[in-house]
Amino acid sequence: MYFQDSFARLMTIHHVAAFDIVKQRRMWVITEVQMDVQPTVTYWSEDFTVELWVSELTSLRIYCDFRIVRKRDEQLIASGTSQWNILNLDTKRLEPTDFLVGQLTVVPQLMTASHKKIRFPNPQTTDMTMDHRATHLDLDFNFHVSNRSYVSIALLTMPDEVLASQTLSSLVVHWLHETYLDDNLTCRMSRTADGGYLHRLTNAAGVVVCELMSRWQPQPEGADVSEMLDRAL
Repeated sequence: MYFQDSFARLMTIHHVAAFDIVKQRRMWVITEVQMDVQPTVTYWSEDFTVELWVSELTSLRIYCDFRIVRKRDEQLIASGTSQWNILNLDTKRLEPTDFLVGQLTVVPQLMTASHKKIRFPNPQTTDMTMDHRATHLDLDFNFHVSNRSYVSIALLTMPDEVLASQTLSSLVVHWLHETYLDDNLTCRMSRTADGGYLHRLTNAAGVVVCELMSRWQPQPEGADVSEMLDRAL
């Protein structure tokens, strides 16, 4: 969430935010993110910094990398890379990114991860299935189901015993198709042979609209409740 908000702020600074390019009948679309999350406990009222930069600009894609660090000790909280495209609202086709060349500074030497697309395995079995009907709370300002909502829906299929004792260590998401208010989505979760969890969301027609691979790690020890209250005071 913080990474995506920072991306919106960066594009606003360079006058190519969503509300800028919509005047040209264009729209930002995020298609992929790869993220590693450190076993670091953060609390309400703590300050942290999001570092964000464009690491590659191709003819049709924008790759934006990021780091999130805790401000008081610069401890890494999360890092990753993301892929974005510009969509023509009239033709629904990808737009060339050449109009961004003079707007965005590209920093290739700070590329944090390979931009090669990660392929997910084809699941042989399904460990959990959950249905979800898109509501107004799932929508973004374009009235599409937002990319954050897909992630939230998918992770609801995690087993309770994992959520009770583990925390997310990495996440790879592919956003594939748009869905809308009242669309019926089905999420199927499958355990993979290497210990990951594959989540696939399909629409009523059976088309995969989003797929995620999540990996988990033991939860770090949390601070004593009194320490948390002292910080808040």
